[in-house]
Amino acid sequence: MLDWRTKLEIIVKGVKGNVRSYRKSGGGPTGGVGFEIEGSIVSAPNKQKFVENSPYKIERIDERYYLFKNDEVVGEVKLPKAEYYSKPTSFGIEAGRIVALDGINALVTAVSRKCVLWRGKKCKFCSIEVGLKNAIVEKTPEMIAEAARMAYEEDSSRHLTVTSGIMPEKDRGVFRISKVVRAVKREIDIPVHVQVYAAEKDLLELLYESGADTIGIHAEVLDEKIRNEVVPGKPKLEEYFKAWENAVDVFGKWKVNSWVVLGFNEDKVKTAENVRRMVEIGVTPFLAPYRPPPHSNEQPVNVSEIAKIYELVERDVKRVDINKAEAGCFTCGGCTAVKELIAKR
Repeated sequence: MLDWRTKLEIIVKGVKGNVRSYRKSGGGPTGGVGFEIEGSIVSAPNKQKFVENSPYKIERIDERYYLFKNDEVVGEVKLPKAEYYSKPTSFGIEAGRIVALDGINALVTAVSRKCVLWRGKKCKFCSIEVGLKNAIVEKTPEMIAEAARMAYEEDSSRHLTVTSGIMPEKDRGVFRISKVVRAVKREIDIPVHVQVYAAEKDLLELLYESGADTIGIHAEVLDEKIRNEVVPGKPKLEEYFKAWENAVDVFGKWKVNSWVVLGFNEDKVKTAENVRRMVEIGVTPFLAPYRPPPHSNEQPVNVSEIAKIYELVERDVKRVDINKAEAGCFTCGGCTAVKELIAKR
């Protein structure tokens, strides 16, 4: 695998090169390209203006692709292919507009691209409602199941993440997501990861019974003092710890993860302390540097500051069993260098 510091620098500074970006919009990091190098899956900024200053570039030489840092070869690159993107579904919509490809083999779909927090209490890093004019805003279980089957039949190494904006219903969208999982599992035997709000235990059990293999409950910020600035519409951290404990009871250790978005001047020590608490209950922390979206003029976060947090959590994250993640963001690992940190010898 890549050295974790190298990986961190790539996913912060980005990669130049005329490479196809399959995942163009949504709630997670956008404007990136996915590839595999030295056994590491990477999802790096590519469409952002700041990438012009990156020392990294993908170049094609004799029908092969290589990643360079300035004039030095880092390694040969494997790029994803997704022919299913252009194939029409029975709904008259191309499959790639329903289920996107991220990283190398991570499929992702949003049941709803609407979020109740978007107006008034939007998360600082979120782009879920950007570009809705060209999106399928609301998707049915049948649409997602058919598109996922087409993508999976093309490459059976793929896994699926089912996410959504926070819905207005009392269950915050858990029922709709569970119906999607059931529909997908009826079509194909693909590992499925779900991402939901800090739900009650009975709703977590519903998701597990529907066939979800792993789950993400994303606190995003582990420094309580800045949560109101970065994620103003979300609960306090203790509610997440309660939800994580319930999720581990239902899904098992290391099958529960949480995005932790870094780069908002969070308290490093407090963040590391809460990473330790997460690991102690069997939750995998997905430590990802904030990636500004292409439509913004923001600069990338400070790599050195993010690296300091990685150094603080190294001993704790090495306790994570990375083989337990069957599907989802941690299985891919493109937006974080935690897998590389764990693999460090």
